[in-house]
Amino acid sequence: MMFATNFADPAVVLPLAIVAALMLAFTGWWCGAALWLVVVGATLGTMAVLKVALFACGPVRFGGLVESPSGHTASAAIIYGGLAALVARRCGAGVVPAFLPAPIAAALIGLSRMALDAHTLPEVVIGGAVGSAGTLALLLLTGTPPPRLPLPRLLAPALVVVVVMHGYQLHAEAELHALAVHYRWIASFCSARGEP
Repeated sequence: MMFATNFADPAVVLPLAIVAALMLAFTGWWCGAALWLVVVGATLGTMAVLKVALFACGPVRFGGLVESPSGHTASAAIIYGGLAALVARRCGAGVVPAFLPAPIAAALIGLSRMALDAHTLPEVVIGGAVGSAGTLALLLLTGTPPPRLPLPRLLAPALVVVVVMHGYQLHAEAELHALAVHYRWIASFCSARGEP
């Protein structure tokens, strides 16, 4: 399961997101590259905010205990699902078929996270929902990629990044936890509102 889950580790998906943006820009689709960076950044930023808030305020109940939504699951949905969505749209698929890889990627990585006891089902569902929403936003904002977008030039560097970086781990969760401890005012805000 660790082999599968490592595909969505920040050490893989962050360089992959940057390389994908560069490739979109180098092919001349500047608008697509900018929207990719904005949507991916917003999606991963949303997950970081959720994690810091939950670390600071303590777990909540959402169909089960939620201590830290799954960033791996969100990353899989927005990065792999987002790239698949752009490729599918470039090949003429509609929005719905292009969107489907995002929840599938989220489900596959989510299952690996649960099998490793890294996350609960609600944490995986939240991560998958945030990542899939990011992919849907990407689809709606970018529209159909230009027909001149060369798929091999886009996908080959992405594949190289995944192969080279797979197995490396970036322990972002520890950094976010330290950030939550640093900003203790978040916890005092939660306490003032009567939350745990």
